[in-house]
Amino acid sequence: MKGGRENKIIIQDGELGNIQSSLDYFLKFNIPKDAKILDVGCNYGSLIFNLHSLGYKNIFGVEINKNAIEKGKTFYPEISNNLNTYEAGNIPFENNTFDVILMFDVIEHIPNVDNFLKNEVRRILRTGGTFIFQTPNKLINIPWEIISGRSLVKWRTYHCSLQTPSSLKKCLIKLGFSGVTIEKGNILTQHNKDKVRKKIGLLGPLALYFLSEMPLAVYPNMWGSCKKQSRL
Repeated sequence: MKGGRENKIIIQDGELGNIQSSLDYFLKFNIPKDAKILDVGCNYGSLIFNLHSLGYKNIFGVEINKNAIEKGKTFYPEISNNLNTYEAGNIPFENNTFDVILMFDVIEHIPNVDNFLKNEVRRILRTGGTFIFQTPNKLINIPWEIISGRSLVKWRTYHCSLQTPSSLKKCLIKLGFSGVTIEKGNILTQHNKDKVRKKIGLLGPLALYFLSEMPLAVYPNMWGSCKKQSRL
């Protein structure tokens, strides 16, 4: 197997997301092993492969990057049939298909994210189903991207739908989700330490520890969940 292990988690070189924190957060919910689960923006499929290894067999991933999916099928032949590409704004599943939908490090990349959450995520989630997500905090991410990318505007092309905790909660309630929880998660993972060290040097991990003590309003990332209501 290419890649490596992080606390017994299978990951690949060049992972874009933090697989460890995503897996840790998902496991908090004690989702039944027979639940039908979709990971939107799955990249190689590492998260769903790790869930598959834990006994979740009815799990699927979709990704807009065709090259990532082809690599994922090579990395994880056990779940290759469950990894698929999709066109922007059109998840290829019928209405009310899934018990759980996951979106980690995806919300911020989607133009007109309100429409996507309403017309795609909510559409394919069963009534009472759970939507679990993680996304950067706008108040912290914009300064970080300006510093790390050395540009005042570059971030707008790939983080076009950044949210704050309050704006995301209001958005989800408006779109017909209930029981919306927005909270802090684990940012002190090796993935994040390596990322900040690469961008800003040896002081990066120290800055990460400092940020880990901040309140949710100025926390680097936000994790959360909600349920699909029967009506908007």
